Amino acid sequence: MKKVFLAVLALVFNMFLFSCEKDSIAESETLFETQATEGDDGDPKTPPPPPGG
Repeated sequence: MKKVFLAVLALVFNMFLFSCEKDSIAESETLFETQATEGDDGDPKTPPPPPGG
């Protein structure tokens, strides 16, 4: 009986961990979108000319 009670208690507790709102996939994917930095977009900066040249 104690094991059944603990199993039911665990199920009820897990129900509180779910969000009440339904987030769309697009909204959650934007959290992990990588922002391109200098050189990541395939257009690297040209190096400066050598000194004295």
